[in-house]
Amino acid sequence: MKLRPNLVFTFLLFFGVVSYSNAQVLMSLIFGDKLNTENNAFGLHVDYSFNGITNIEDSKALGLGSLNLGLFFSRKFDDHWAWNLELLGKYVRGAAGVPAYSLMDPELDALYSGTKFDRKISYLSAAPTIRYLTDMGLFLEGGAQFSWRTRKAKDYFEKEVPDGELSLEVDVKNQINQIDASYIVGIGAFIGKYKIDAVGIRYVGGIVNVMKNQGSNKHSQLAIYYNLPIGRGKAGLKD
Repeated sequence: MKLRPNLVFTFLLFFGVVSYSNAQVLMSLIFGDKLNTENNAFGLHVDYSFNGITNIEDSKALGLGSLNLGLFFSRKFDDHWAWNLELLGKYVRGAAGVPAYSLMDPELDALYSGTKFDRKISYLSAAPTIRYLTDMGLFLEGGAQFSWRTRKAKDYFEKEVPDGELSLEVDVKNQINQIDASYIVGIGAFIGKYKIDAVGIRYVGGIVNVMKNQGSNKHSQLAIYYNLPIGRGKAGLKD
């Protein structure tokens, strides 16, 4: 049985959620007693994003929704500057409402001609950013995101018929570039009792083309996220 990197990462993330106290012990061994203090935070990243791919005619702008999961680590350097890293194991980008193309099969073309499909591409992703912190607990951030396409990249077709709904999945991973790079700009705020929980909104714009040999086509994403530290009650934070 061949292990898939995204499945391994997702399993480890799930294990961390279920056994977060054990995860806290492990991270404490790595980082010592400086994990989840006023200057450091480690935990779970959750975001909901609205996705699109530029220059796809008649597709919905930011029309594809996806729930993404990962881990984060933040380090505060002083009162105004901090560094943040997110590693995403469940991360989907793509586009919605794309006009159907020829499926190279007369019967399928007859069924799905005139319909639209959603393109969903799964990635493993690392997103380092630099944050500028204000005295009011708000922050501005900018950085980059580097993603590695996994095996799952599919077009999802659907069509209503008198007897129900027809659906078709088409594997398009050979049409998608393996590596994606994007820039990040956003704004957020620290909330919660210890002011280390972070919520924010960011735009993630593609730098390289998503599809091979299809002109200029780059990812576009608007995401709302929440970074939730784990084990903070045992990390030396004062009540």
